[in-house]
Order: sequence, then C-alpha cells, then structure tokens
Amino acid sequence: MPYCVVSHGDPSAAAAAAGEEGDVRIFYQRYGHGGTKVLLIIGFAGTHESWGPQVKGLTGAVEPVDEESPAGDDGAAGEGAEVCCFDNRGIGRSSVPPHKSQYT
Repeated sequence: MPYCVVSHGDPSAAAAAAGEEGDVRIFYQRYGHGGTKVLLIIGFAGTHESWGPQVKGLTGAVEPVDEESPAGDDGAAGEGAEVCCFDNRGIGRSSVPPHKSQYT
C-alpha cells in the first residue's frame, strides 16, 4: 500500500520502551495519467474513498495507478489528469496517534 511517512514520533527512551513506532504514515492513492496534477483534500471525517465520483470524472479511472510506477511517467504528459487523494491523519488507513496531544 502506498504510504508517505511525514514525520517521526517521540525518539525518547520511554516511547521506545513502550514499543511505540511513532511514525506518522499517511495513506494515499493515485489515479489516472497526464500533465495536470490534482490533489484532493477531504474534510474532517471523510476518507480518500469519498472522492470516487470526482476521481472518475477527472480521470475516467476507478482503479488506482500501480504504486510501483513513478509519478509523471506516463508518456502523454500533456493530456489527461493525474489525481492524488489521501486519508487525513487519524482517519481511514492513515496512522492514528495514540494520544490526542500528538495531533500538532
């Protein structure tokens, strides 16, 4: 699954002893190909899946791009759109902080 590690948690000995990984992992999906890049940012309680109708309208695709293919390597850079949508921290497949104080 495609994840982006955006920061690391508390490196203290207490966190390590508690077995906390501490990585903040954001889940994302890419759809379509093309020179136009679109980032869809969902509201508070939605997930990346909430963008289904918009993704289909923008790209014509309902299946995500193979996560192994590099972004922008599509051969038709001038045509179409590539869409990326993600799950906010604590929602969907993104990591959930164990303590509310870790939302910063």
